[in-house]
Amino acid sequence: MGELFINKKRNIITSASIAALLAAIILTFMIASAGSSYQGIDVLGSSAENLQQQGQNQPQNGGINISDYEAAILNLINTVRADRGLAALQPNQSLIDISRTRSNDMLARDYFSHYTPEGKNVFNIFRECGITYKAAGENLAHSRPADIGTPEAFLNAWMNSPTHAANILQSKYGIIGVGMVENSGRRVVTTVFRNS
Repeated sequence: MGELFINKKRNIITSASIAALLAAIILTFMIASAGSSYQGIDVLGSSAENLQQQGQNQPQNGGINISDYEAAILNLINTVRADRGLAALQPNQSLIDISRTRSNDMLARDYFSHYTPEGKNVFNIFRECGITYKAAGENLAHSRPADIGTPEAFLNAWMNSPTHAANILQSKYGIIGVGMVENSGRRVVTTVFRNS
């Protein structure tokens, strides 16, 4: 009788352990499959290759105007790249300006998308600015409330999404623009990547 009670107790404990394990796996899958939204932080990524360049490539500017926050994101991205044997991305003022303009537009007009309300994406904007590329990409992130969007939180969100991680780890990219804009309730960050 005592042995039967112990076996039933073991079966109950084993069943409870299996149920807890399954719940943890399902929760992990739900978080991983959501991928683009975690604890108030949303991310979007896109990339393109253009094998037919026209015009001149924009030279990298020597004097870069980059905020401490933007520099922190750049440093984190370059640390991840270095850990995987990739070259550091160099900041480019034209791409920084485009990134800031993109972030500001999303904040001012309250949207979050690779496409403006008029249907333009970063690749259209490159062409309008006379910037050519062989390979380019864009990662977006925003947070509500603004202060949860730390550089580390955004990098973690990007690296936990295959599309965003692919942009960060793209060996064809050599230059980057990082643009952060915020108001009291929301922070928007745009990173724009391009071949050298």
